[in-house]
Amino acid sequence: MAASIFIFSGAPAILPAQEINPLPFTEPLSVSRGNVTPASDQSVTLVSGDACQYVMQDWGWTSCAHVDGFVFFQFDDVYATVVFKPNSDGYVAFDDWESDEKAEVVAQIEEGLRQSFVQQGAALGVNITFDGWVVQPTLNKERGFMYYATGAIWGGSKNVNINATVFDRRGHIEFLIIPEAATMMPEEVEAMIIRVLDQYVPTANEAYASFASGDKVAAVGAVGVLAGIAGLKYSKAAGGLLVTLLLILKKAWFLLLVPFVFIKNRLGRKKD
Repeated sequence: MAASIFIFSGAPAILPAQEINPLPFTEPLSVSRGNVTPASDQSVTLVSGDACQYVMQDWGWTSCAHVDGFVFFQFDDVYATVVFKPNSDGYVAFDDWESDEKAEVVAQIEEGLRQSFVQQGAALGVNITFDGWVVQPTLNKERGFMYYATGAIWGGSKNVNINATVFDRRGHIEFLIIPEAATMMPEEVEAMIIRVLDQYVPTANEAYASFASGDKVAAVGAVGVLAGIAGLKYSKAAGGLLVTLLLILKKAWFLLLVPFVFIKNRLGRKKD
């Protein structure tokens, strides 16, 4: 992951990739079911081909097929925001959120994080450990989004990663938010998520509140969505709930933190 610095119109230096050209983020960025609006004159975005090359070459992802939008420095304290292509499994109900099932899913997510960090560290020759929940999975029913934030220690450096999921009429849309800060308080996490999600404007009549009779309804509720985005197999089995960590994670969520940590530490905002 060799790093060469690209400077665009006096903006922060960010990108180590070859043949990648960040563009000024001054107009709304179209994504599958809405638009992301700019919030800072320092922001830049990547077209789909450049975003694909970047995440695969410099973040070590094995696929870029799920990336729908990519913004750097949307706010002064947000390093990167990745918008993923939407899920269209149907409108998600929230009535399972207070059930006992959520605790089992959260426990399995934590176990998966711990195991995957150890495995990834062994593969890279770096000590990587789970540093606990910054915020455990939380559902904001009023605003229609779910989120969690985790800490990791990568080679002695602390880092925070935030996963936020916006529910809409057709299903849900995931956002991966990488803060500049190495540590955050829970209230700071939610405030950051709200600022980022306030820049997302769903297509007309696609918001969660636009659900109408006859629309497709998801087979799982918010807890099932939480399990799915964290790479867990979730189903109701005879006699109880079945939640198991997949041996091959569909999106390898547990392994995505390491590339973010590496690039963030080496290619942070250039101070003028």
